[in-house]
Amino acid sequence: MNKNTVKICICAVLSALYVGLDLLAVSLSAPFGGTLKLSVSGLPVIIAAILFGPLWAGAVGFVGAFIGQMLSYGFTATTILWVCPATFRGIVMGLLFLLFNKSLKPYILVIETIVSSLLVTAINTFVMYVDAKIYHYPVALFGISLVNRIIAGVITAVIFAIIVPLIIKLIKRAIKV
Repeated sequence: MNKNTVKICICAVLSALYVGLDLLAVSLSAPFGGTLKLSVSGLPVIIAAILFGPLWAGAVGFVGAFIGQMLSYGFTATTILWVCPATFRGIVMGLLFLLFNKSLKPYILVIETIVSSLLVTAINTFVMYVDAKIYHYPVALFGISLVNRIIAGVITAVIFAIIVPLIIKLIKRAIKV
């Protein structure tokens, strides 16, 4: 099988995994008020970034988030906006991985995953604001929920950085990429 076919197949599986993990996300009451969505759906995007680079990872994020949006909400005026965070996570994570010479050292992965996670939080906050303006719901809780989302993003980023090297090693052993 040719290398592009293998990449397409792996990225399709990672996109599907994104959808499944996103559907399994848990919403909890947050310590500073509001609710907090805990999700590990970014993990397949990070794996794609490390295996194949920013464009492929952006594609995994886009396809996974788009399918997830369609399954959960259907097509709305803001669907494309809600796809942007996952897409940009893949692109930024892939670029950072290249910038740091493709290092799988945990402290470098922590930096990369935290930066990409903070970017996702910033874009999500913007999308939430736009969504609130379009659909006329209150935006007063964004400040409170932003603190919760930043904390959750940093924690999940550190967890991702710890488990990603093992996952990458297993994937590379199973499939020559």
